[in-house]
Amino acid sequence: MNGSGPRRLVVEGGTPAIDVNVKRFKPIPESGIADAVKAMRTGATFRYGLGGPEESHVSCFEREFARHLGLKHAVAVNSCGGAIFLALRIAGVRPDDRVLMNAFTFTAVPSAIHQAGATPLLVESNRSFAIDTCDLERKAERADTRVLLLSYMRGHVPQMDEVVRICKSHDLILIEDCAHALCTTWNGAPMGRFGKIACFSTQSSKALSSGEGGILCSDDPEIAAKAILMSGSYEENWRHHSDVPVGCARLQSEVPCYSMRMSEIAGAMLRPQIPRLERIRSIHQANWTRLVRILERNPHIDIPPVDPRVQMLGDTLQFHLTGITEEQANRVIELGKLENIPMQMFGAGKNARDFRWWNYLPAPPTLPMTEETIRFAVDLCLGSHLTVAHIDSIGEALLRILDWIGEKTPAEEAVTGVPAASISDKLQNH
Repeated sequence: MNGSGPRRLVVEGGTPAIDVNVKRFKPIPESGIADAVKAMRTGATFRYGLGGPEESHVSCFEREFARHLGLKHAVAVNSCGGAIFLALRIAGVRPDDRVLMNAFTFTAVPSAIHQAGATPLLVESNRSFAIDTCDLERKAERADTRVLLLSYMRGHVPQMDEVVRICKSHDLILIEDCAHALCTTWNGAPMGRFGKIACFSTQSSKALSSGEGGILCSDDPEIAAKAILMSGSYEENWRHHSDVPVGCARLQSEVPCYSMRMSEIAGAMLRPQIPRLERIRSIHQANWTRLVRILERNPHIDIPPVDPRVQMLGDTLQFHLTGITEEQANRVIELGKLENIPMQMFGAGKNARDFRWWNYLPAPPTLPMTEETIRFAVDLCLGSHLTVAHIDSIGEALLRILDWIGEKTPAEEAVTGVPAASISDKLQNH
């Protein structure tokens, strides 16, 4: 970490600011590992091959997760993308329908719409990385659409009172993509409690981690019954769920079975993670707040303020680089990598979160607000294992990188003796 006096950057001949992987995923609790191993050793890896719901880690996880969120029903599936696809089908989305969605989100979201045979209708995202409610209302008024698929990308929450009002005014079914919004609230209410259906992720980087996995949640028993059946319950295997909506028997032969089940291995890993969520949230929020206070000292870093009604998990930080060139912004990313601080710019390269690279969709519309939002937007992951010392080192290193770039570019080679080409060499050897 930092010694006495200013620390030299790697490009100046110093050592990396960070000596750990800042993006390291959360470990599985020992009890979850033991239960998963036991399931593998005994062959108890398939929910519907067990004696009943109380013997199933997946069934117990569904009940415990729903209770944690204060929702009535939860159905565990193979991924959040799978949950979104099921939500769209349950909401009645048909081939060639149009579905409203954020322009700024991960490619899995429009892919789920594509999988359902529908077409995304992209809505502008604002500088705070959330859906722009003015553009949402304009498009809801003009378009023939029945569904809003709302992503809380990186945990950024829009003006939910406005979103709910627009949905009611235009008779839109609200599906919440909460992949990044577990442990995030609006006015004290958890995300996932505002729409008809909510979809969560247990992919490896999320607050709950099983490598891959997802959860579809709803208070509507008809939706829950369809989710159970569509996700992979055949014959009368819905009896293996802890919560069996009354519609399962009636709908058994009326809906397709898409085989998107969660395995018992994933369920075993997930159950003991629910009790630790509050502790992990406290770590993330403290680290996020500390880093923001360090970085906001620099005039080239613009961190959009968070609405006081929002409480974010804070496991990532996004900020805009301002007052610098594209070349300088790219240099920030390069030098961060040398310091063991991996970052990305959403608007650079073939980023999966840049709508302009979703070439499997029809030609995207002009979205100037979203393009400007992501252009110099930096994304930094902050693992829950990071200490206060790590956060301080990350912050000071980023400030030093921006100072160095301002001092040394464009006369970098002449002033420091470090040619620009050597930075690329160091990255290749790092």
